[in-house]
Amino acid sequence: MSGIACLRICIEHAARETSVEGVTPVRIDRTAALYIDTHWPPPRRHGHVAPGAYVLIDPYSTFLDGEELKQLASELQLRLFGTHGREDLCLLIFEGHEAEVLRFSSLPEADLLAMRQGEPPPPVGRTRVVTRDGVRELGLRDLTPHAVATEATEPHEAPRLGWRGVYNPVSEYFEASQPLFMAQEPEWTTHQDGDYMRSDMEMLDASIAALRRHPGLHVQTDFRMWSMVRTSLREVYGAKLASLPPAAVKQLSAQVYDVPRELPFMAIAPLRELLRPVFRRVELRTHDPIFHVQAVPEHLIDGVVLELTGHDDHQRFTNLQQFLSARRQYLDRDLRQGVAGLRSRRELELCREFRVPSVSGLLISATFEDPLHEQAFPHAELPFRSTRWS
Repeated sequence: MSGIACLRICIEHAARETSVEGVTPVRIDRTAALYIDTHWPPPRRHGHVAPGAYVLIDPYSTFLDGEELKQLASELQLRLFGTHGREDLCLLIFEGHEAEVLRFSSLPEADLLAMRQGEPPPPVGRTRVVTRDGVRELGLRDLTPHAVATEATEPHEAPRLGWRGVYNPVSEYFEASQPLFMAQEPEWTTHQDGDYMRSDMEMLDASIAALRRHPGLHVQTDFRMWSMVRTSLREVYGAKLASLPPAAVKQLSAQVYDVPRELPFMAIAPLRELLRPVFRRVELRTHDPIFHVQAVPEHLIDGVVLELTGHDDHQRFTNLQQFLSARRQYLDRDLRQGVAGLRSRRELELCREFRVPSVSGLLISATFEDPLHEQAFPHAELPFRSTRWS
């Protein structure tokens, strides 16, 4: 079995402020790339997937050699900072399933540095901290998925599907409908990338069926980013999208969810080759209010949607303010900003103040058995309610 890992190169916060002036991320990447090119020869492979992040593949080893990683840290420390400052550089190596490796490559540096103290916890897999002085095991979490116990003879029931409205608070108009699954699974249920893909496909099928019943609808459907970057699953997505009826796709828009703060390099090709040619609108959905929109290639997407989560009203509002404060960056690139998960009148009023063209959530509409048709509706009377579902 081939070993696959992500190498993340971090600089301690104190060192950034004092002893490493001039050591920019560009210099780190250049130095690391030169070293890895020399010391990671074929048939081993590597790729630079994000600033300070490298995916390493060794076809002859299940796990990477700790002594070799220690040597790598020592050499990079010497080349970047000379003989001064023994703890300026921190390398974290994560080994696990392909999707987890790719997800690790996009984690913020602050989370990686904090992970050494256990919060946030390391992802499922093997995580090691590497310095010039040695290699420390940070976490070795079970790589085997824990499936939910079910009877073998139990028939599979399709999850209950509902619909919510997507609302333009500027024009006070419901512009689209969005399907969502109503079945709530236990928090301890483990999902694999293929599970998410199947949910995406079921949602797409439901959207197509709704458009056949109501040809004038506009429907927004979801695709998970981390599933689309998987090579094997990407082919399934491609085959499904290629089979869509041309008349229906004109009424469909796509939102890509689970997008981290910076769009990973490996997500660009699926967006450009699979979604962009098919859908009238392609948007990214993220939980991060300071999403790096400037790093997204031109003409790849049409907008970014912030998904508000959690129960801390103050933190939710702060996140919303942070996201909307970047409005000028979006306008300069002709990109829409949207907000999902609205639940308070205060959040809605801020969106109206910033003229956000697309919002959704419990404050906007109840959940319906059928999609919402486009219609005008006063913002003061939101949420739009249904008497058919509670």
